[in-house]
Amino acid sequence: MLQMKELKSTLRDYMGIIRLSGYESRMAYRFKEDLSKYTEQVQIDKTGNVIATFPGSDPEAPNLMVFAHMDVIGFVISRIEPDGFLRIDRVGGISEKIVQGIAVMVGSESGEYYPGLIGAKAYHIQSNEDKAKVDSFSSLFIDIGATSQQQVNDLGIHVGCPVTFAPHYVELLDNRVAGAYIDDAAGLTNLLQIASLLAEQTPKCTVHLVGTVMEEFNARGAMMAARSVKTDMAICLLGPGAGDTPDQRGVNNVVLGGGPGVTLFNFHGKGTLNGNIAHKGLFELIKKSAAVSGITLQRSAARGALSDTAYLQLENDGIPCLDMGMPDRYSHSPMETCDLKDLEQVGIVVTNAIYAIDKDFDLHRY
Repeated sequence: MLQMKELKSTLRDYMGIIRLSGYESRMAYRFKEDLSKYTEQVQIDKTGNVIATFPGSDPEAPNLMVFAHMDVIGFVISRIEPDGFLRIDRVGGISEKIVQGIAVMVGSESGEYYPGLIGAKAYHIQSNEDKAKVDSFSSLFIDIGATSQQQVNDLGIHVGCPVTFAPHYVELLDNRVAGAYIDDAAGLTNLLQIASLLAEQTPKCTVHLVGTVMEEFNARGAMMAARSVKTDMAICLLGPGAGDTPDQRGVNNVVLGGGPGVTLFNFHGKGTLNGNIAHKGLFELIKKSAAVSGITLQRSAARGALSDTAYLQLENDGIPCLDMGMPDRYSHSPMETCDLKDLEQVGIVVTNAIYAIDKDFDLHRY
């Protein structure tokens, strides 16, 4: 079983691995290597999902897939200026308000990465209008220090190459940490935590622990993983945003340090008319597991976001799904923040729920 020190070390490592949506190979091979310490049945499917299987003792029990996405938000190079500046477009949900002046890593076609920054106009030369507005992505650019397009191309950097936030990690007070890409390094850390526990005691149900691809791009990677393993039910390790900061009070009841968060309802609603309503049986299972463990569950219901479960639930004749995980602050920014106690408790609750699944678990919604 992974202890808190190991969980923190793993989270920090995973936060530092560059893995833009669609370019997850570095994370995939590292995650495969880590999972292989706990089971011999680890594969990377054709889509790029990493799948570790823990066979259950009862073939009549339903199969369970527990997953977290490996990919992160970032940018793609859309144009290279003659003087070497890089124009970009976003990959995933990123606000224009948070990106000017931040450090980035720019990928080449050969897989090498180079440091750069998103340019920010100096304050003292901004007009009053400039100071009051947010620049659109079409006006932003990356500076890697190059002086010509040829110099950029000589590095193997071309249109279509990936860009991510530069890795960053800091420890705050108590058990809280901050940095880039806690979403969803936390979920991957929980999967490794669960793997370490399943290696010690065989569950009744067969369990597939999966790191999925392209969640931030199209939320479809988990669908392909489910087709690979033919799962009967699924838990997505992706926690809700906390509503305990001055700008978010009143949005929800979720707080950092308050325990794992279960999302009972989500719905994107902004062009993507999809979401997930938690499967009642799975939620009851998680509630009982938390109670047995003496862990408090937090509940969330939110519009404006979704996860892989939105599409996974539509596979085959319907796959029961639940979203839950460690709450975080400042999601989709270069400085996301979490409480490591919440992280540890997510793995405990999910593992205890796994051990409670047997052949009598009802897959029907009601």
